[in-house]
This record gives sequence, C-alpha cells and structure tokens, in this order.
Amino acid sequence: MRIQILGPVSAWRDHEPLNLGPAAQRAMLGLLTIVCGQPVSHAEIMAAVWPDRLPPPTARNVIQTHVKHLRSILEPDRRRRAPSQILRQVGDGYALHVPASAVDVARFRHQVTTATGFAQRGEINGAADLLGQSLALWNGSPLADIPALTAHPKVVALAAERQAALDRYGDIMIAAGRAGEALPVLEEAAAAQPLDESAQARLIRAYHAAGRRSRAFSRYHQVRRLLTEELGVGPGPQLATAHTALLHDEAPPAEPGPATVPATPTKATGGVFVVPAQLPADIPDFTGRGAELHHLDRLLAERAERPARPGPTSAGAAGAALVAVSGTAGVGKTALAVRWSHRVRSWFPDGQLYVDLRGHDADPPVTARQALAGFLRGLGVTGTDLPPSTEERAAAYRSRMDGRRMLVLLDNAVSAEQIRPLLPGSPSCFVLVTSRDSLAALVARHGARRIELDLLPQDDAVVLIRRLTDPRLTDEPGATAALATQCARLPLALRLAAEMTDSRPGTPLAQLVQELADQRHRLDLLDAGGDRRTGVRAVLSWSYRRLPADAARAFRLLGRHCDPGVEPQAAAGILGTTVAEAWRLLDLLARAHLVQRGPGCRYGMHALLRAYAGHLVETEHAHTDQPAAIGVPG
Repeated sequence: MRIQILGPVSAWRDHEPLNLGPAAQRAMLGLLTIVCGQPVSHAEIMAAVWPDRLPPPTARNVIQTHVKHLRSILEPDRRRRAPSQILRQVGDGYALHVPASAVDVARFRHQVTTATGFAQRGEINGAADLLGQSLALWNGSPLADIPALTAHPKVVALAAERQAALDRYGDIMIAAGRAGEALPVLEEAAAAQPLDESAQARLIRAYHAAGRRSRAFSRYHQVRRLLTEELGVGPGPQLATAHTALLHDEAPPAEPGPATVPATPTKATGGVFVVPAQLPADIPDFTGRGAELHHLDRLLAERAERPARPGPTSAGAAGAALVAVSGTAGVGKTALAVRWSHRVRSWFPDGQLYVDLRGHDADPPVTARQALAGFLRGLGVTGTDLPPSTEERAAAYRSRMDGRRMLVLLDNAVSAEQIRPLLPGSPSCFVLVTSRDSLAALVARHGARRIELDLLPQDDAVVLIRRLTDPRLTDEPGATAALATQCARLPLALRLAAEMTDSRPGTPLAQLVQELADQRHRLDLLDAGGDRRTGVRAVLSWSYRRLPADAARAFRLLGRHCDPGVEPQAAAGILGTTVAEAWRLLDLLARAHLVQRGPGCRYGMHALLRAYAGHLVETEHAHTDQPAAIGVPG
C-alpha cells in the first residue's frame, strides 16, 4: 500500500494504481492522510466534503458510504463484517492506520526532521541532501486534484511546510557552497511567487554565490520594478542587503532558515529549542499600505544593523524592538501586520510567535498568563515544566527567547498591561503589536514606535473593490467611487460590500450604492450575516462597550454633530460640559480611535462611526441623549 497527497490524491496496492472514486471520497482520504494517523471528527470531514455550503441532512449517511467504499478499495481482502485495520472508527470520527513509510507526507516530514538534526550537528551536506530528497516527493500542490480544499487550514499548513523546507534547502545549499545545484528549484519558487521578497532575495543570493552576478543584478532590478508597479513599495531589507552584497561583491549574506540554526539547550529548561511558525495565513487581495510597509521595513533594517546573533543581553542594552500599529476598528491593522510578517519571516530563523489577545472581541480578552502558556508550549515547554504563575511563565519565556532572532506578533491588544509580560528581554527579537487603543503607556515606558493606520486612500479603496468584485460590475467608475465613500474607505466594510455583490449575481453596482445611501440601513446591509466578529456594527460595538459611561455618551452625542468635525469649545456645548472636560472626553475617544483628530483642533468621525452612533441613540438611548445646549441642532 502506498498513498500520495503531495500532489493529486493517489494510492497504489501491489504497484497497481487504485481508483479512489469521486472528489468527495478522495477529499476524505486526503484529509485523513494529512494528519498521519490522528482521528478526524465527523464535523471536520463534513467541512471538507461540503466546503462551500451547509452539509445536507443526509451528511452522516453520505460520509459512512464514502468510508465503506474506501475500506473496500484499500482492503479488498477484508472479510465481511470484520473490523477495518486501515480506516478505523475512533470516537465520532475516523483515523487512517498505515505504515509511515507508505505515505509521502509522513516521509516528507521525517526527512525534514532528520535534516534538521544533521544541520544541528553541523553536517550541512547531509542536511542539504535530505532536504532535496524531501522536496522531490512533491508532485504539485497538496491535494492538487481537490480544488475545493485549497483553502482548508490543514492543506494551507501543509503547503507552508513545503515552503519552509524549500527556504531551508536554498539557504543551506548556499551555505554549503552548492548554490548552483539549487538554482532550478529556487528559480521555480521565485517564478511562482514574484512578489515574495524572501524568495527573490534567496534567488539573488544563490546567483551571486554561483558566480552569476549579471543574473543576480537583472533579477534585483526586475523585482524592484515589480514591487513599485504592483504594491507601490521599494525593496525591503532582505532585497536591499542582497543588493548591497552584490554591489561590493562580498560573500552573499547568510539568511539561515530554521533547519540551519543549531538548536541549543536553554537556561529555562535545559531542553532543545523548538522553532515555532505560528503566523496566520497571509491576507488575500491585500491592497495599498505601501508607506506603512516601507516604514516597518526601515524599522527592521535599523534593528538588523546590530549583530545577527547576539549573546545574552548585557546590562544596559536595549530590549526587543517594539512597534505598535493602532487604528480604528476594521481599518486593516491585522492584515498589515500579517502581510509584513510574512514578507520578513526569513529574517527570524528562530521562529515566529502569534497570539490573538482578543482585546476587542465578543469573548473575554486573553490574559498574559494564558498567552504565555501558549508561547511556552510553542517553544517546547510541556506538561509539568509549564510554570504556574504569570511571573514565572514570563521569566521562563524571556529565558527561552534570550539571544534568539524571533518575531512576536501580539494581535488585538487591549492595553499595555496585557502586553508587558509578553515582551522578550533580548534585543534580537522584534515585537509587533496591533490595537484599537493608542497604547500611550507602551510608547512612553517601553519606547514603542507607533504607526497610526488611517482609512485607505480613495484610489486604493477603489482598487480593492475592483479586485474583490466581478470586473463587469466596476466598469462604471462613479458607482465604484461612491461605494468606496459609503464604506468610509474602511477595508472591512469594503470587503463586506464586495461580498454582497457576489451574493447578488447580475445586480448592478449602482443599485447597491443606492441601497447603502440610507445611513440607517447601511449597518444592516454590512452585518456579514450576523457574524459577531465580522459585521461592521458588531466590530464597532466592541470598541464602544469598553468606554467609560461619560465617554460612551459623548460618542453618541458627537456622532450626531461632528460632521465634518467639531472643536472642543463646540463639543462642550453639545455635551453640556466645560471645555476642559470636553478636551478630556475627546482625547479618550481619540485614543480608542472612535474619533479622529483633524487639523485645527477639530475632531470628526467617518461615516460608519456616525451611523453607529446614530443607531445607538435610536435603539438604546432615544429618551436620554438630547443636545445639552440651546441652539445646538438636534
């Protein structure tokens, strides 16, 4: 028996290919194979078999039928009613039991793990050979003949494993002086990812190491033009470093992947350091933000001027680099952070940690103690080795991170207090935080560099709509521009509006623009089917619910009167307070990104915030929120 999923789903018995049946049946086998013997529940199987719609009422019967057919295909000699030895029922699901040597994905993972051991012992050529063999097992994308599963988390994660192995292979081949042998693989990877700066920089370094400087220069200038034309950004630090080495004809700078970095015992546990890769999947159709990406690149480049692999932090040395991305709800903070993190992930060969802190979410925020538990488990600390208290966990975490080149992405933070225990002490680490709060204390006390993320520029908002919708619907530029304005150039709202157009095939874009013209109806239309984590009203509500009562009242009242903006003196009249108190409330709202500071001490709200404030007045505070000053319009 032999099963292959690193490409089309296939199986052989006694060297004869097996007919695995329809796509849904092959999808089941592929999903069971990916997890290498672990059970897969009925719910997971249903999600794989019916990825784009709700399972039918007969779903369990259909799955049982597929299992029956797969058992007969894989075990043709099994006696009637005898228990299956290959496709076993485990609880509310099934597990595939075949030797690891019979499954290509298991062989791939074993060879990558063995190569890591070789690299740790300094056997670079042995590691390179094994990584090359592991990549040769691939015959295309995982489960290539099941396009409906392309976006399935397990399939995406498996594709990421291949990419990581390919990155490690390229780096170690360059380090071993065998760059010329790796060029075909690296050229194919670079061609498949023309905007991936890591892949392009690796190919440039390989050309350079192989003595093909003219090809390296040509590739660099080609990539630079493409980045400018497609993304509006210049080369990032990886490309810039490779180009500088070319100009001076220096040895190509080493960019070791995790497999090439010796794992060493740590002071925390004496165990082996595990290389985590916890970044979420990149954001599809990411648009704009060239200036912010370039700013992050510059901050990383400044940090990269330090020694690549410092020893234990010395007294008086700076801590980890710390950058906070803040902005209003739905403006794309996480999308920016995840996109940039993927762009620079190879600069952090010791791994990347990620946690959603749920600072503004339907569920309670993640505590520092909970986040540290996840981080330590990701770093190899398990069972009774996990300290009980927050302080002990933070100390163990800092010890594990000391001297390591690691990226830490703290997403959706609520306060500086939540973040402080999660900051590494080593200057070799880079911490990126996203929050709706301005995190002033993080800037003041920890020296964080802050990036304020504004609404998308109008041109980028229009481009995003065109990327997300049927091109035939955006032929009328006036309607497309109007839709961008009605969505306040907020990426979340733009994506929801685009989803609405897809759900109404044949409906002109102008009709959607007409429906969204009613501000009272707009939030209802952009509710993402009631999803409490995606609908515009729901997303805004988690910022509003965290306000103190006086600031919440100020938000509601100002939402009716600050178009296009209001000065503190006028706000005092609207709120019935002193000017000093109005300043304080406006500052609170600005720090929560529920109002925007404008020129001339004016404060305003974008259209969706005003619509939400109006909704609150009409539904929850109709009898209590009245203008406080005579002459202020109601």
